[in-house]
Amino acid sequence: MACSFARTWRAGAMFRSSDPPSGRPLALAVALVVGGLLCLGLSWGGWMWHLKDKPGRGISEYLFARQDMWMLDAQAFALVLAGFAVAAVALRRSARAPAMRSGIRPSRRMDWLIGGGILLAVLIGWCGRTWVFHGYSVSRDELMVEMTAGAVAHGMIGWPIPTDWLAFRRAMLPEFYSPYGSDTHWTSIYLPVHATIRGLFQRIGAADLAAPLTLGVGLVALWHIARRLNPDRRDAVLVTMVMALGSAQLLVTAMTPYAMTSHFAFNMVWLALVLRGGALGHGLAALVAVLAAGLHQWHFPLLFIGPFILWMAANRRWGPALFHALVALALMIIWARLWPMVLIELVGPAPPSDVHRTNSILDKLQSLFGRLDKLQPLLNNARLIAWNNVLLLPLAGLAVLGVRWRGLWREVPIAFPLLLGVVVGLGLALYQGYGWGFRYMHGQIGALCLLAGLGWRAVVPADAPCGRALLAGSAVFALLGGLWLARDTERYVRGYASTMAAIRASEAEVVLVDIRGGYFMTDLARFGPGGMPGRPAVMALHMLRGADLRDLCANHRVAVMDYRQFQALGVHPLSLRFRGSQGIAQRRDYLASIGCDRPVIETPAG
Repeated sequence: MACSFARTWRAGAMFRSSDPPSGRPLALAVALVVGGLLCLGLSWGGWMWHLKDKPGRGISEYLFARQDMWMLDAQAFALVLAGFAVAAVALRRSARAPAMRSGIRPSRRMDWLIGGGILLAVLIGWCGRTWVFHGYSVSRDELMVEMTAGAVAHGMIGWPIPTDWLAFRRAMLPEFYSPYGSDTHWTSIYLPVHATIRGLFQRIGAADLAAPLTLGVGLVALWHIARRLNPDRRDAVLVTMVMALGSAQLLVTAMTPYAMTSHFAFNMVWLALVLRGGALGHGLAALVAVLAAGLHQWHFPLLFIGPFILWMAANRRWGPALFHALVALALMIIWARLWPMVLIELVGPAPPSDVHRTNSILDKLQSLFGRLDKLQPLLNNARLIAWNNVLLLPLAGLAVLGVRWRGLWREVPIAFPLLLGVVVGLGLALYQGYGWGFRYMHGQIGALCLLAGLGWRAVVPADAPCGRALLAGSAVFALLGGLWLARDTERYVRGYASTMAAIRASEAEVVLVDIRGGYFMTDLARFGPGGMPGRPAVMALHMLRGADLRDLCANHRVAVMDYRQFQALGVHPLSLRFRGSQGIAQRRDYLASIGCDRPVIETPAG
C-alpha cells in the first residue's frame, strides 16, 4: 500500500494527446444548440407537466414559474444563437486559411484575475447576506444551523429548554429537532460540523462570514485542481473558474447558512488532496472526508467520493482504493453509530414519547426509498441549469470527446468519476423545498466545472480566436442573469424578513403564528438572533392545544401573526384552505372568545 500511496496521478496527462490541433468547432456548435434545445425542453416540459391546468403550486413549482422558466428561455436563445455563430465561423474558416489571431493565452494577469474573482465572490457572499436576504433565513434547515451554531458559540451542543417553555417546546421548534434529550434540550437532527464552523465565526462576531470564506476555500481548491489537470492549457483553467465564479447558485447559497457551501468546499479540498497523492495527501483526504460526512448528513460526501474509489480500483491502484473504502465505512460508523451515543451522553436518551428518524444507516435507506415518489427531475435539474453559467452543461458533456478511448483499458481518465457523480446527482432529483439552484447538486458543481474545462480543451484549441468571445459572452450573461436572480430572490425574501422584524419588535411575550396564507410560515417559529432562545417566544399556533392557549393567555402578553399582516408586508399569498386549516380556524375562534387575538401589527398598511 505504501508504494501505491507514493504514486503520483498524472491526471492532466490523460488529455494531452486528445487535444486536436484545430479543435472540434462543429462539435462545439452542436453541443451549444443541443444545450439550447435542452433548456427549451425543460422550460416547456416543466410548464406542461407541473404547472398547466394545476390548481395549486408548491414552492418548487412557484419558483420555477417565477425564476427558472424565464432564465431557461433566455439561455436557450443564447445557446442556439452561439451555436449557429460558432458553426458559421467554422465553416467560413474551413474555406480559407485561418488568420492568426490570439485567443486565450496564459499570463500572470490571468492568475491575478482569477484570484481577484475569488476574493470578490467572498465579498459578494458576505454583503449579499444583508443585501439579498436581509439577514433572514427562509428555511428550517438554515434555522437549525443557526440554532446549533449559537449553542456551540456558548460551549454547548444544544440549548437547555427553560422550565417555563417546556410544555410548549414543540410549538417553538416544530420540526428537525433531535429526539435525543428532546424533553430537556433543543438539539438539531443534523450533524454538527457545518454548524460548528459557523459557531466559531459567531464567537468573533462574524457568523455571516463563515459561508463566504468557506466558498473561497472551495474555489481555491478548485483552481488548484484545474491547474493540475490542465498544466499545459491555462485557458481550460480559466474556463473552469469562470464556470464557478459565474455560478449564481454558488454565490447566492454562500449568502445563507445552508450546509451545501461546505459540501462544495470539502469535496474540492478532498479531491485536491487525493490528486496530490502520497501518504500525506491520502491521510489528510481521509480526515477531510470524515469531517465532510459530519457537516449535516453523512451520505452527501459519499456521492462524491464513491465514484473516485471506483476510479482508483479501475486503474488498479488497489492501496488507495481500499484505504478510502475503509474511510467511507469508518465515517458511517462515526456519524451513524457513535455520534448518537455522544448525544445521549451529553443531553440524554430519546424519551419514549418522542422517538423519530435520526442519522442511522437504516434510517437513511428508509428515508431515501420513502422519498422516491417525490422525484422532480424536470424542476430540480431545470433549476440547476438556470442558476449556473449558460456554457456549463454543454461544455461538461463535451468532456467525453477528450477521452482517449483506445487507451481506456490501460488508464481510466478522471472524467469518468466526475461524470458518474454528476449523473447520479442529476438522477436523484428529490424534492428540495427551498434552494437557490438545485442545492442537492451543490457538492457536484465543482465536478461540473472541471468537466467543463476538460470539455473546452477537447473542442477549442488554445489559440482559437472565437474562444475569448464565447467565454466573455457567457460571463456577461452569467452576470446579468445572476443579478436578476439575486434581485428577484430579494423581492421574495423581503416580505418574510419584514414579518420577522415586526415579530421581534413586538412588545408581546409570546407571538402565535397562524400559518395559513403563505409558503412555509411554520418557519417563522424560531429563536432570536444568533440562534438563541429569547423574547418574544414565537410559536406555531397549530402545534398548541386549547389548554396550552389558555395557559399562555393567562400568564403572558400574547399577540398573533396571520395572513392579514404578513401578506400586507409582501409574503406571496396562498389559499387559506388546506388539510388541517380547519383546526387552525378553531384555535383562532377560541382565542377570540377569550380576548387573546391581538395582532402583532394593528395596521399593516401603515
